[in-house]
Amino acid sequence: MNRNKEKGKAFERAVANHLTDVFNLSFTRTPNSGAYVGGLNAFRMKSLSDSQILLTEGDIIVPDELHQLKIECKSYKSLSFHQLFTKCKQLDTWIDQAASDEKIWFLIFKINRCGSFICFSNEYYPNFDTARNILHYEDKVIISYDEFFESNKDIILDMCK
Repeated sequence: MNRNKEKGKAFERAVANHLTDVFNLSFTRTPNSGAYVGGLNAFRMKSLSDSQILLTEGDIIVPDELHQLKIECKSYKSLSFHQLFTKCKQLDTWIDQAASDEKIWFLIFKINRCGSFICFSNEYYPNFDTARNILHYEDKVIISYDEFFESNKDIILDMCK
């Protein structure tokens, strides 16, 4: 198997395990994740039931209690930081895969030797406890992954009701 794919799968598992610990609910990596119903494959959703869509949307299968969430994960060697101030095609591609009009979406990404980050729609930003530095990218917010879910667990649970 491709080393990069293995790295991506390992990051997805780590995120699922972390979220399981934080929420005390079962999160798991989507088997054979890879945008089965995302992006250009959105047409496939027409023939799937709600439960089938839930199992194929995003990189993490979320528990029933959080069925309003969609989580996409990326693990990459580098990201051109300077492009965050103009146009970052790589990040735009990831956001296109994660973004959803129907769900509360999170793009969780890890960059080697830089850390892990979360990107989400600016419309959710006022709801969250974000007492640390943030970066605004177009109509999105990027923040450190560290402690984000721990600080916002109850808020996310309320948003998904």
